Amino acid sequence: MTTADGLLPRPSGGTGIPRRHANPERQAMVQSCAAESETTLDNPAWWALTGVDRHFSERKGKARRYKPAVSPLAAVSDEHDPQAWTDMAELAAGSPVAVVTSSIPDGWAELHALPVIQMVYTEAPDGRLPSMYEFTPLVYADVPDMLALAEETEPGPFARSTIDLGGYRGWRVDGELVCMAGERMHPGNWTEISGVCTAPEHQGRGLAASIVGSLVNDIRAGGRHPFLNVTVENVRARRLYEKLGFKERMQMTVRVVQPSGTATSR
Repeated sequence: MTTADGLLPRPSGGTGIPRRHANPERQAMVQSCAAESETTLDNPAWWALTGVDRHFSERKGKARRYKPAVSPLAAVSDEHDPQAWTDMAELAAGSPVAVVTSSIPDGWAELHALPVIQMVYTEAPDGRLPSMYEFTPLVYADVPDMLALAEETEPGPFARSTIDLGGYRGWRVDGELVCMAGERMHPGNWTEISGVCTAPEHQGRGLAASIVGSLVNDIRAGGRHPFLNVTVENVRARRLYEKLGFKERMQMTVRVVQPSGTATSR
């Protein structure tokens, strides 16, 4: 996956059947596939790490994690399965991992909990979001500037190889990177928009809306569905995403956990 992935519109490859020729069996199959696709977002990191993003993963039984240089996110196949957490403990090897889970089993310590809202794009399939800016693809030479912007604005975990997840683009003013965003998880036929950040002195100029819009357009041009996560407390960002056509799907908690000898259950 290159950093330019998703910048050029690609055909969806779909072969839609006109409504007048639809049949009940076909409709039932489409509805079933849609339902299955939707449920992948209940455990997005697992479906990403066992699918499109598997080449970025480290694996042990029923546990997966992104390579640490890419992302701290990890996942188990079933949070209620003790064996999955045993596998995760071996995979984590004593280091912290970030997992979406409603509870923590015995033998794990929670270091931090971050409530987030998962939002999915729901606008009409034939529409494109307008953009006031033409963003430049970001490449490995841009990584130091990307890390500096992420440190300043704290859009969420961002590591040296996060750029490998694809789609990263940015906007510079007088040579300084002041806005960026790209892709992160790719569960099923969904693509997560992530790393959205704008330097404080350049906020309020439509950069965030434009860069998210450009990603939405490119993701959909590739036949995939955009989604994103926003912290519960970031009301301003949530309102922006709603204006762009995203709606809340569910709330979840990302927990930074670490194996420990304590018997703690939450």
